[in-house]
Amino acid sequence: MAESAEQTKELVDRILSVFADGGDTSALDPLLRELRPADLAEIIDRLDGDARVSFFRRVPPELRAETLSEVDEESWPGLLDGVEGAERRALFRELDADDAADILSELPAQEAREILEAIEPEESREIAALMRYDDETAGGVMTTELVSVPATLTADEAIGAVRSQGQEVRDFFTVYVIDEEGRLVGTLPLRDLIVATGTTRVERIMESDVVRVLPTVDQEEVARLIAKYNLVSIPVVDEFDRLLGRITVDDVIDILEAEATEDFFRLSGVDEEEETYATPTEIVRSRIPWLLITLFTSGLGGLVVAYFEDTIERMAFIAVFMPVVAAMAGNSAVQATAVAVRRLALTSTPFRPLRSVAREVVAGLVIGFVIAACIGLAGGFWQGGARVGLVVGGSMWIAISLGVLWGASFPILLHRLGLDPAVSSSVFLTTMTDIVSFLLILGSASLFLGGLL
Repeated sequence: MAESAEQTKELVDRILSVFADGGDTSALDPLLRELRPADLAEIIDRLDGDARVSFFRRVPPELRAETLSEVDEESWPGLLDGVEGAERRALFRELDADDAADILSELPAQEAREILEAIEPEESREIAALMRYDDETAGGVMTTELVSVPATLTADEAIGAVRSQGQEVRDFFTVYVIDEEGRLVGTLPLRDLIVATGTTRVERIMESDVVRVLPTVDQEEVARLIAKYNLVSIPVVDEFDRLLGRITVDDVIDILEAEATEDFFRLSGVDEEEETYATPTEIVRSRIPWLLITLFTSGLGGLVVAYFEDTIERMAFIAVFMPVVAAMAGNSAVQATAVAVRRLALTSTPFRPLRSVAREVVAGLVIGFVIAACIGLAGGFWQGGARVGLVVGGSMWIAISLGVLWGASFPILLHRLGLDPAVSSSVFLTTMTDIVSFLLILGSASLFLGGLL
């Protein structure tokens, strides 16, 4: 195994260069065993076409399943096309149930059905059950592999049960306690179980106050609960409180990364499905709608400028300040939007929208005043008149204040309407602030400076 991140990178680059040059790839086999599945997945994601499939077939069998779960989901169908029969069945037997469900969900229905029929009935039922849930819900990210014991066992009996079940479950630190009907009644940290007196009943040492979620809960809410209560894992139960599975902290890291990527794309007006490996056609299909919307809304700003054409002809210096006022107002709106979206997504305390908006507006008034004073003084000295400075500075102050107000309020409005607050907030807000900024500075110049020229 590579000793450092730098050595791992050198090894990855070396392997990629061999595949790119079409050299003897069989010589790479000893090197592959030195890499972790995540590193092997990185190489696969950076290869194309046949080279990607060829490399995956060279991954050591004991690393292949975990490597498959780490690669980009768009690569799954192509990689599985190169794996057939018994080899494919063995691959899915090694996969965790939740990873297998995710992969099968990306395959054609007939192909997924054939794979399910080829593996053991019990595993097939578990995977099929997970595939019923939406990918972005607790049920879609949970794993059914866990350790549970009845509340009536003694500590010694529970340790024996844990030892037996633990051989089939990786990375568990919490034992779930259930009643005779499979309902979750508590949790038992491994440490508490090990140090307990052998004859003590599990129900005496378990923690009965358990944070749990239904399988239909959104994955963002799952991540918020795990972060709020500092949990290593969280149990998933049905409407009757029967234990279905668990979500571990490593799953939450993937959730947070996915949600951050989604919000980043949506704030930019880009479809989150585009990702890194989209084709030119997919990129065009994703971006054109938002750019057409932006073209239309920007045209409204152009109409405002056209309406004040006479004012610009008589006071050409105003044109210098127009983009400055619009840019400052737009940036202020985007800053307030980013803060509001984050508060809505990650806050672990009751969210008070009015207090949040009020705080942003007060800050916006102060920031706007400082910026307005600077540009107002500059405009006044340049044109030799205090009235010019007041018009430019006043327009800037109002534009920034309104931009912050809209930026803080717009995500909350979308959230109240049941929409994603990150959906292109910046695209609409910057256009809105442009229009209002042009109206303010051109209208003020026409009203207060017209008599000077």
